Amino acid sequence: MAEKIPDDPNTGELKAGGEQSTWHGPMAIFVAFVTLGVVYGVWFAYSVFLVALVDDMGWSRSLTAGAISVLSVVHGLAGPMNGRMVEKIGVQRTIALGGLIFTVGMLLTSQVQTWWQLYITFGVISAIGISQAGWIPFIVMVERWYPTKMGTALGYAMAGIGLGILVGVPAINAWIEAYGWRHTFIILATLGPLWVIPAALFLLKMPEDGPVKESEEKLPVSAASKTQSVPDEPLYHDWVLKTAWRSPRFWLAGACFLTGACVAQILLMHQFAFMVDQGIAKTESSFIAGVIGISSIAGQLVWGNLSDRIGRERAYTLAAVCNLLAIAALVYLSSMLALWVAVSFAIFVGFGYGANTPIFPATSRDLFTSPFFPSIFGTLAISGSLGAAIGAWLGGWLYDVTGGYSAMLVVSAVLAVVSPLLLWLAAPRLPNPAPHE
Repeated sequence: MAEKIPDDPNTGELKAGGEQSTWHGPMAIFVAFVTLGVVYGVWFAYSVFLVALVDDMGWSRSLTAGAISVLSVVHGLAGPMNGRMVEKIGVQRTIALGGLIFTVGMLLTSQVQTWWQLYITFGVISAIGISQAGWIPFIVMVERWYPTKMGTALGYAMAGIGLGILVGVPAINAWIEAYGWRHTFIILATLGPLWVIPAALFLLKMPEDGPVKESEEKLPVSAASKTQSVPDEPLYHDWVLKTAWRSPRFWLAGACFLTGACVAQILLMHQFAFMVDQGIAKTESSFIAGVIGISSIAGQLVWGNLSDRIGRERAYTLAAVCNLLAIAALVYLSSMLALWVAVSFAIFVGFGYGANTPIFPATSRDLFTSPFFPSIFGTLAISGSLGAAIGAWLGGWLYDVTGGYSAMLVVSAVLAVVSPLLLWLAAPRLPNPAPHE
């Protein structure tokens, strides 16, 4: 398949590439922005559902949080399948199918009576829908339109997740207060047929195959050569899943993604309950979640662009400092109840978390640039989802065992330090040629 270089290498301007400098490239970013906000907004709004389910159903916090852990695991395990689906049936159909499954999952979740039903409907069915309409197909699409400015483009696309947190958490909290959590899931089910499915089928378009254009001649030979047509079967110099799997840098990157996602989920999934337990009203706590959404949008835009300029490792390390400042704010908040401290936490955690979504996939492509990147990234993304699953469950378990949040905050601080160290060891800044096999 041939790919076109869409960026002006002299100005660095983000443009849709080659002779296809039309609305299709920007439209792909826009659809990604909105759709990711829809499906992942539901994911992160589970912190609000968690409180409502514990109150209504009488389940323990760790048991209820377990549903989001199951969702995270299934979301990750579906990655290789989604990568193959993108390669076989295309991005548009994969996303549309995800929208349909998402709708079914939301409707079934509205009818659950037991915790294991919640695990199946929300944790499994909804997870498959979210994953197929989620970031793997959109990352592939963004990478095809903007291969030389992937971090920047992903920053714009993934900022939709922050919008989902900003709008989704307060809106879902208001719907739960007004209509109950069951009717809220029914409302969310309408998002599939109203947006996800039609947007995927009628608004998205992949770049067309074609010869190398004049804009590519301005680039170094190594960059231009990546745009040539590639065969259906891998050449000896192509990264494929089998060779990537044997690379130590694959496992180091995966460990970085796991620890980074784990600390993010501990802080994001349990912050709402933490605020309520400290005496902050639910309405103010949902406002804090909105601040997280705003700051994560800024973080995704800043870190994606900055990682293209100063490198993935340096940008991610700076983001880890923000996570540590967020943890420090929670420690201070537990001893002195003040809204400004809670807002400071929201700003730091949202800004720090914002680095994950553009830097993780951009790092994966830096390490394993290949026509078979969808399958490789789909598999590597399992580590991030596994980390998210561990973080969501671990936070609830530590609270149930210790009766407080101190252990949770200590574990979060350790993970926030370890994750960037692992990225430095994975070294996406250095060349990583595929083995000659």
